[in-house]
Amino acid sequence: MAGRPGRALLRGTLLSAPPLLCDPASDTTQPTATCTLGARPESVKAGRDFTRVALSLWDMPALTDQAEQVVSELLTNAVRHGVPSAARIVSEHCVRLRLLAQAPFVMCMVTDPGRGIPVLRGADPASESGRGLTVVEACCERWGWHLLDEGGKVVWALLR
Repeated sequence: MAGRPGRALLRGTLLSAPPLLCDPASDTTQPTATCTLGARPESVKAGRDFTRVALSLWDMPALTDQAEQVVSELLTNAVRHGVPSAARIVSEHCVRLRLLAQAPFVMCMVTDPGRGIPVLRGADPASESGRGLTVVEACCERWGWHLLDEGGKVVWALLR
């Protein structure tokens, strides 16, 4: 099923949330939601909103705040570091957020076109940035990354 820009498909419910697309591979019994986002700062808010709606539909409210925080950090890293470091960008909507649920777990995955490996490091106390992966690590059971054969990477976090 093809989606159109500005829409997202979650468990058969069409939701407005720019600039999202529906997930053509979401016909499994495991709750799955995917949105494709642009490489713009406002995509981080769209990803948080998307996450909140998905977890609400899946009746997983206890993980909503935690998932929104993790998604926010992963999307911020993708927009700030992944997209600018990419060798080539195929589309304006080059960042993808995918959520998978299997109670009591939620997997948050962010794909971007960059091949730079995310590194957890201590931030200088006076620095205004550099703590994103520390926040992700504090919020999740486990996190990691994989380089993709077609280029880019996926950074994931498992929440409970």
